[in-house]
Amino acid sequence: MRWIINIATSYLRFVVVMVVVFFLTPFIVGKIGVDQFGLWSLIFSVVALFGLMDLGFATAANKYMGEFHGSGDHAGRNEVLATLLGVYLGLGILCIAIVALVSTFAGDWLDLDPTMRHWFQLALWLLGGVVAINLPLNLFKAVLNGSGRMALVNGIDLAMQLLNAALIVTLLNADYGIRALIYSTSLTMLLGPLLATALAFALTPRLSVSPRWFSRPRVRELLGFSFYFFIANIAVLIILRIDPVVIKAFLPLSAVAVYAIGAKIAEYTYYLNKQFSNALMPLVAQSRGGGDDATIDRVLLDGTRFGMAIALPFVALLFFYAEAIILLWMGEDFAGAVPVLRLLLGAILSTAVQLNAANVLAMNGQHKFIALAMAASALLNLVLSVVLIQEYGLNGVALATLIAAFTVEVLVIIPRACWSRGISLWRFFREAIWPVLPPLAPALAAAYGLDYLQPAVDGFQWVFLQGATAALVYYLTFYLTSVRAEERIFIAAKLKRRPATAHPSA
Repeated sequence: MRWIINIATSYLRFVVVMVVVFFLTPFIVGKIGVDQFGLWSLIFSVVALFGLMDLGFATAANKYMGEFHGSGDHAGRNEVLATLLGVYLGLGILCIAIVALVSTFAGDWLDLDPTMRHWFQLALWLLGGVVAINLPLNLFKAVLNGSGRMALVNGIDLAMQLLNAALIVTLLNADYGIRALIYSTSLTMLLGPLLATALAFALTPRLSVSPRWFSRPRVRELLGFSFYFFIANIAVLIILRIDPVVIKAFLPLSAVAVYAIGAKIAEYTYYLNKQFSNALMPLVAQSRGGGDDATIDRVLLDGTRFGMAIALPFVALLFFYAEAIILLWMGEDFAGAVPVLRLLLGAILSTAVQLNAANVLAMNGQHKFIALAMAASALLNLVLSVVLIQEYGLNGVALATLIAAFTVEVLVIIPRACWSRGISLWRFFREAIWPVLPPLAPALAAAYGLDYLQPAVDGFQWVFLQGATAALVYYLTFYLTSVRAEERIFIAAKLKRRPATAHPSA
């Protein structure tokens, strides 16, 4: 039941944050203007690169915490934590030095005017400093996640997002301008990990990070595992964050702002899908620690099926209503974000298909393969972006992301995961992909018919009502045609709060 709560709270956090961003973004643009909003998007992309100082150890921490929790090895857990804490303290100092270097020269590299350069440097110092401090603090989120308390971590993250939004609104109304975003984001980014650290010590039995637990052999072991996740992290950051930097090299800040709107919707769609796979990742690690291969296989097959049942209708309906959403949300000045969004949604769907496959590989010793595959995807994305932006502008950058995601994540990672578990591609398609496709036809038919009767572009209420109706059609059809009998019994039992007489495979 804990995994169901973890998944539910992940989606609750996502939905609330998405609603906040929906209302907050046009408010921010109206207060600071298109150019400064473009600058903020650029700042956030650069600050995200400082997260590379993690060197992949965060993923290693989540893996080891899940395995040690599954095996009950408290001593091993403490040894890994103390070792990582020592490593992270050194990395934090190095991160501060890199922040100082980048803040000094990046304004010239990006050709920013003096005013923009001032805000850029201020943001880098504050946000980069918080990233450095959070390197060791985020270890304790891994402790909570590994012990199955992801719901608690989700609650902390949600509280910080709401606090950040309230501070931004208050400071913008007090005429702080872009400083409102810098100050509030810095504060809430720091408070969340501090609270998680306190709760980890309060709730975790025999938790200790005493220096006596530090182990040099563990450093080598962890580095051997985390190095490839470091490569994968570089790849993910390039895929998610490098586009604004590429765009600024060829186009003005206003173009960065337009692209950021389409990218923001696509990014939240990505996080919507990732909530489910993230919640299952500790289960894969615990199952590996307990030798439960059957559960790992069900995560690959059933996890992908239910994950795609979340992703596919959401992506398809966003694609259908993209123009209405962009124009109603941000106005005609951001109409160029419509094709960008539609292309990026194709990339998001390609990514959603392989999320559980990548987790199964990474948590079962094939992290090297995942890292190299993601690096190839990122490199292909970057090269194609530079080439295609010169011919197709913003759409070329989005198209590059789509081509790279489909080529590597669908055509490479999924076959490798199936092969590693002894599952044929036909079985993967039959059990994980095909069940989610037929319900899409009546859902899109409903969306088209409703839009014909009442154009969605006439108001957000019509977008919401039509989209919700089409989604309901999808999920009713999916439940009736694609959910197995034992899964329906299990779901019904949970809803009625009584023991189930049959259980799903995973």
